[in-house]
Amino acid sequence: MDFIDYREKLGIGFDDNEKEKFFYTLLFNLLNTITSEGTGRLSVGEYFTFCRTTGTQVNTSILNGYSSGERFRDCINVLRDKKHNLTEFLAYYIFFVNSFENDQLYSWKGEDLRQILCNSLQNSHIPYELLQEDNKYFVFPKGAQELDDALVSEPLEWLKDYPATHKAFVKALKDYSNVTENNASDVADLFRKTLETFFQEFFNSSKTLENLKSEYGTYMKSKGVPNEISNNLETLQQSYTNFMNGYAKHHDKTSINVLEYLLYQTGNIIRLLITLKGV
Repeated sequence: MDFIDYREKLGIGFDDNEKEKFFYTLLFNLLNTITSEGTGRLSVGEYFTFCRTTGTQVNTSILNGYSSGERFRDCINVLRDKKHNLTEFLAYYIFFVNSFENDQLYSWKGEDLRQILCNSLQNSHIPYELLQEDNKYFVFPKGAQELDDALVSEPLEWLKDYPATHKAFVKALKDYSNVTENNASDVADLFRKTLETFFQEFFNSSKTLENLKSEYGTYMKSKGVPNEISNNLETLQQSYTNFMNGYAKHHDKTSINVLEYLLYQTGNIIRLLITLKGV
C-alpha cells in the first residue's frame, strides 16, 4: 500500500490537482538532488537537440566543454517552468529523455530519467505510461493495468515479427494519446488499418480486412477452436469491420468514448491469432 492508497483508506484521498502536485514533488525531489550533486550531464549536441525539438532558446554561455552539468541544469529549469500543464510538461520531459545519445558517458542515463518519470507517475496514481519506438519514447494514457499489459504492451512487443503492423499500431497509439472529438474517427480508422495490416501480414494476403473473414475463421478451426467460439469470433470481427466502415473509414461519426474499446478489441484479435500460432 502506497501513500495515496493509505490516505484513501483513511477517507482522505487525493483529487487530481493534489495528485499532480504530489507527482511534481516526487519527480523534482530527485531531479533537484541530481543537479545539486552535479551528477547530471548533457553534451552540447544533446542540449541542442532538446532546444531544437522543444523550441527552447539556447544559452550560449554554457556551450563549452566543461559545462555539461550546467546544460543539464538548464533543461531541468525549462521543465520546471512547464509545471502549470501536465500534458505539456510530459511532452517536454519526453523530448528531454529522447535527447540523450551518449548514455555510456553519464552517471544518469536517459533510461534512468525515464524510470524516474514512470515511478513518479505510478506513485502519484496518474494514468500514463511510456511506450518505445525506435529507441525513442512517447507518452500513452493508461487504462486498466491488466488490459494494457495484455492487449497493448504485449501485442506491441509480439508485433516485432510483423513490422508493418508494428508501425501502424504505434502510429495509432500516438494519435490515440492526443485524441479529441474532432479526430476520433481518424484514430478509430488507424486501429482498423492496424488490424487490416496485421491480417495481411499474418495471412500473407493483400485482401482488405472484411475480405479476410473466411481466412480468419478457417485458421481458428485449424487450431482446434470449437465452432461455438470460432463462429462467435467471426461475428465479432465482422461487427468490428462494420463499425469501422460505418463510423470511421467512410463516415466521420466515431465518438471518443468508444475508442478505448476499439483499442482493446484490436489488441485482443492480434493477441488471439499470435497465441494460436504458437499452439
